[in-house]
Amino acid sequence: MKKTLVFCIAMMLALGVLAGCGKKAEGNSASTDTGIGLELGQAMPDFTVSLTDGTSANLSETLKEKDLVVLNVFASWCGPCEREFPGMESVYQANKDRVEIISVSGDPNDTMEVISEYKSSHGLSFPMGLAGDGLSFMKFPGFPTTVFIDRDGKVGFVKIGAFASEKDFEEKISYFLSPDYDGKPLALEKAVSLTPYYLLWAVIGTILMTIGRWRILRKAGKKGWHSLIPFLNVCQEYSVCWKGWFGLLAEVCRKAAFAFSMAGLPVVYYVLLGAGFLIGIPEGLKLAKAFGKGKVFGVLLALPVFKDICRFILGVGGAEYQSPEPEVTEAPAA
Repeated sequence: MKKTLVFCIAMMLALGVLAGCGKKAEGNSASTDTGIGLELGQAMPDFTVSLTDGTSANLSETLKEKDLVVLNVFASWCGPCEREFPGMESVYQANKDRVEIISVSGDPNDTMEVISEYKSSHGLSFPMGLAGDGLSFMKFPGFPTTVFIDRDGKVGFVKIGAFASEKDFEEKISYFLSPDYDGKPLALEKAVSLTPYYLLWAVIGTILMTIGRWRILRKAGKKGWHSLIPFLNVCQEYSVCWKGWFGLLAEVCRKAAFAFSMAGLPVVYYVLLGAGFLIGIPEGLKLAKAFGKGKVFGVLLALPVFKDICRFILGVGGAEYQSPEPEVTEAPAA
């Protein structure tokens, strides 16, 4: 049992180390190549983009009045873009005498009407519009992508992905507005995507759960091969302790939540994940009881991540199956 716990904890720590290494490598790149068609320190090509108010914004003209231009490229459907806009608006209000933020959609499916409504509904005051052909010299590996153009018209900083916080954005603004600014660009930053690590854990978790379920079913006198078939394994697992379909419903919610997360719909993701957890609690408690475990273990069986580890522990550990069905004894013959 102890070896099993150590094994699972070691794998979780390894994932954490990998995530940390990935973040460091992306955030401290010494290369000047940003991957978006620009290099740090180069003169930013002059551009003109159309705005929602019917006017246009031109870089060289804007730099005659401002010390810093922040070009933000987003999409109307982008969740991270939406989350960073309130912080941008707040910092803009405090520095708009020296800073101009030009935010344009890089999604060809967005229209000027869509962006105009977006700007109004989100209470944003800085210029917004469409990238169009004005930024054809740039590539957008993802949204948002933000370029800081200093007072000399040079690319001073590129951020691929959303800013972590308003403070993070404000610190970058302060660097370029500082009287000590010497024209030296900041290193490229990429927001770390957790998707690869989610997928890695999904693979590891699936392996752990498959092994655990196979052993759980064998202990309960079921055919272990059911653990290899998606959804059927859920029905078979819970049939050892529960005759209903709650386990299957909980699994459907979890799988749907993962799909919506990949689609960039965090609200639906959390709703479905919560529903899967709540529906799975009775099942987890029943399963834990069937193997002589307590209520805490039963709740963990319904939680993401822990459910994989706990099933592995139940299956390969020393827990014995105790049928929850009461034994039926025949009445003695008269």
